[in-house]
Amino acid sequence: MDLRKQDEKIRQWLEQDIEEDSKGESDNSSSETEDIVEMEVHKNTSSESEVSSESDYEPVCPSKRQRTQIIESEESDNSESIRPSRRQTSRVIDSDETDEDVMSSTPQNIPRNPNVIQPSSRFLYGKNKHKWSSAAKPSSVRTSRRNIIHFIPGPKERAREVSEPIDIFSLFISEDMLQQVVTFTNAEMLIRKNKYKTETFTVSPTNLEEIRALLGLLFNAAAMKSNHLPTRMLFNTHRSGTIFKACMSAERLNFLIKCLRFDDKLTRNVRQRDDRFAPIRDLWQALISNFQKWYTPGSYITVDEQLVGFRGRCSFRMYIPNKPNKYGIKLVMAADVNSKYIVNAIPYLGKGTDPQNQPLATFFIKEITSTLHGTNRNITMDNWFTSVPLANELLMAPYNLTLVGTLRSNKREIPEKLKNSKSRAIGTSMFCYDGDKTLVSYKAKSNKVVFILSTIHDQPDINQETGKPEMIHFYNSTKGAVDTVDQMCSSISTNRKTQRWPLCVFYNMLNLSIINAYVVYVYNNVRNNKKPMSRRDFVIKLGDQLMEPWLRQRLQTVTLRRDIKVMIQDILGESSDLEAPVPSVSNVRKIYYLCPSKARRMTKHRCIKCKQAICGPHNIDICSRCIE
Repeated sequence: MDLRKQDEKIRQWLEQDIEEDSKGESDNSSSETEDIVEMEVHKNTSSESEVSSESDYEPVCPSKRQRTQIIESEESDNSESIRPSRRQTSRVIDSDETDEDVMSSTPQNIPRNPNVIQPSSRFLYGKNKHKWSSAAKPSSVRTSRRNIIHFIPGPKERAREVSEPIDIFSLFISEDMLQQVVTFTNAEMLIRKNKYKTETFTVSPTNLEEIRALLGLLFNAAAMKSNHLPTRMLFNTHRSGTIFKACMSAERLNFLIKCLRFDDKLTRNVRQRDDRFAPIRDLWQALISNFQKWYTPGSYITVDEQLVGFRGRCSFRMYIPNKPNKYGIKLVMAADVNSKYIVNAIPYLGKGTDPQNQPLATFFIKEITSTLHGTNRNITMDNWFTSVPLANELLMAPYNLTLVGTLRSNKREIPEKLKNSKSRAIGTSMFCYDGDKTLVSYKAKSNKVVFILSTIHDQPDINQETGKPEMIHFYNSTKGAVDTVDQMCSSISTNRKTQRWPLCVFYNMLNLSIINAYVVYVYNNVRNNKKPMSRRDFVIKLGDQLMEPWLRQRLQTVTLRRDIKVMIQDILGESSDLEAPVPSVSNVRKIYYLCPSKARRMTKHRCIKCKQAICGPHNIDICSRCIE
């Protein structure tokens, strides 16, 4: 299948599933939504070569001119380099070229767009004397080196071969990680079981199969949207089915969740002095490493924040009023725009965060994109992260990343002429340039001006249908990946009510793992021309596969009640054979419990099903064929 058609089909399937999950739910996003544009695919193996003018091939990018994706095959290292023919009039703009040189080479007869206001001054200055040029670079130049990308997005290595939900999930939540949870959970159980008078199975140590079964129950509750129901409701077979009761008792479920631990409790206080995230840091880092190990993200990455709802005691709990949860743990997250795959995530620890003598937003951007440095990918971010110094740093080595983001109006680099004025018409745009940076000011309303900073656009392109700058359309089409991830986490969520923030973070780790596992599943099925199942069915099947080994192990328990064995056999799809019937006559005489006590009917006969004593008047003759 052609790579462009495959990526488009995968994107459409994922978006369709997201729309189905969010059907009937309110949309919290107030921003515009745009379709992700299809990118042209070329081959090039020379890292130093530059692509010729955009007029040599069809526009392929949201900016219609700027960005070309170069795909190198992972299977062949010695592929032939393909380079488009160059126009004789094309020219390379060096970074050392001054604004005066650009001005002198700019054609003076460029047709004016009525939606673009051209500043009268040749140069514009911000409050901090930052210098901008009002003239754009010539349009007939080669594609800049920063707009060339060398990779194939999608699963890699072993992740390309797996297709079963449990196999894909095990790539992210590995057996070693679960064994670590089992070890520390058993240590907590030893402490808590001393409070019980008698030692029963409820307080017995756990094992790997039972922890997997616990995750399976959480996934089934997430898929059926019953994760916030009380335990007594989950174990009511008339309301929630038999899956919970067949897997474990309600008391055992509560005890397991209370005892779940993810680190050594004896050394926690020492580690928390340097790291507030210590109670779950090791498990978190292992999960993020697996996310990055099994997937190559696409050309465009969104960096935004996710607020994991939590109202208990936590030293770095945040209050963000414009979020649905308002209180919770803030995660700075990077996600792939096309597939919504989570590439990286960093918890915000408040005063415990060490920005290493740089602005906090700059620190987070550099840290969260550490695995993407040198790849020329584009990072889309909101105004909390975006700044002119950050754009300059990302363009240089070792980062080599481009940036598109909204800019706060109080930034001192913004010229006064670009800010709002009463005489300025609504829907007009003003552009200014500084080397590889382009700043646009768009007046959306009478009292609202939007500022967009970009290092991949260098022309004042305006969309003919909407009258808005192409930079704004590009930002709208690439900004929503993390918001979509947050929406997917809330639609199928394993979160349960808890007062322990490490457990709250663990629930969110399971939610993120489900999303990434489903992305890999869709990629592998589309590549093999198979129709993927919906994400809800994927989660249900994953939960069933996680519980199956534990159900088979529990079925072998001799003392297990007969009705629970029937439930387990029904879930596993096995025939519910009756046990070997007991003899209808016994040597021990007993009183039949259904007869009045005054009658005191003693009998040796037994019911072949319930094994209770049965007297003559209540005995019913039945043949062996009807018993089956």
